Amino acid sequence: MKLKNSPEVAKLPVEGVPGVTVSWLWSAADGAPTFALRLFEVEPGASTPYHSHAHEHEVFVLSGQGLLQGKSREYALGPDDTVLVLPYEEHQFVNTGINPLRFLCVIPLQVETMELTAQVSLYPLRRPELSSTIDNALEIFRQQGLEVTPGPMSSLIAGDSANIFRALQRAFQNVAEKSEVVMVTTFSNACPVPEKLVSGSLSFQAIGYVENEIAEPTDIDKLSDSVSRIVIDADLSKGLAGLAPGDKVLVVFYFHRSEEYELLQHPRGDQARPRRGVFALRSPHRPNPIGITKVELLDVDNNVLTVRGLDAINGTPVIDLKLA
Repeated sequence: MKLKNSPEVAKLPVEGVPGVTVSWLWSAADGAPTFALRLFEVEPGASTPYHSHAHEHEVFVLSGQGLLQGKSREYALGPDDTVLVLPYEEHQFVNTGINPLRFLCVIPLQVETMELTAQVSLYPLRRPELSSTIDNALEIFRQQGLEVTPGPMSSLIAGDSANIFRALQRAFQNVAEKSEVVMVTTFSNACPVPEKLVSGSLSFQAIGYVENEIAEPTDIDKLSDSVSRIVIDADLSKGLAGLAPGDKVLVVFYFHRSEEYELLQHPRGDQARPRRGVFALRSPHRPNPIGITKVELLDVDNNVLTVRGLDAINGTPVIDLKLA
């Protein structure tokens, strides 16, 4: 067993969400195998983003007054209230009081997955028109980041096993809310991905990774003022020849902690600002979670670059470097 005193756990700003901090009381870094326990604090007048995701939440309110907003209704919150947020339910916690709103939130940890393909046939019963129902299911598959190949009688989806199971559950629930339905799915970890998908796919190998003191996603302004180290694969170190302190360098990296995305998002999660298209934002939640940042090169030591202004957390894979 292990013990912590919660005030001793670091409070981290939630990236792009002013007035909200999170303390990761227990997580995989502590050896927790299944769940993470987080402590959120929302300042008066602030709120968490209005969003949804593939996993459930269990929430316990410690102190303060607030409002839980959903797609169809809202609930007043106070001390000792508990909340269950189901997968893909849109939700937001708003502080309506004069003191911080503090609540515990439990989420499942990510589990090891495998690449799968699945053949899916969807049969809504007693419905003369099927195309809109099937189109909705295909859109859900794409939103989950899956490769989708529609066919005349079935569709083939390919991707991470966790995303496939989440997408299938979400698609089935979406159709079942409107009518009775039969969904037939065949899974395989051996079936080849169709040529259409292979020809359109891309593959990159990281050339290095980021080292800094920021373990969790945080406010972008804090990241942009921080100093980081970029550790390049030693076999590629000759490619750094010509870089010198004072250079401006473009760093291309992979948002490895990004999960789902929406095509329309509030800038920095601020509900007071109108939604914009993801391609007009710097959000890490995007169809291809790739980031590009111009940094100041402070030092070059063999295969390690010290830079300022990199908005990436510890462990972020680096895909490429270019002189700005």
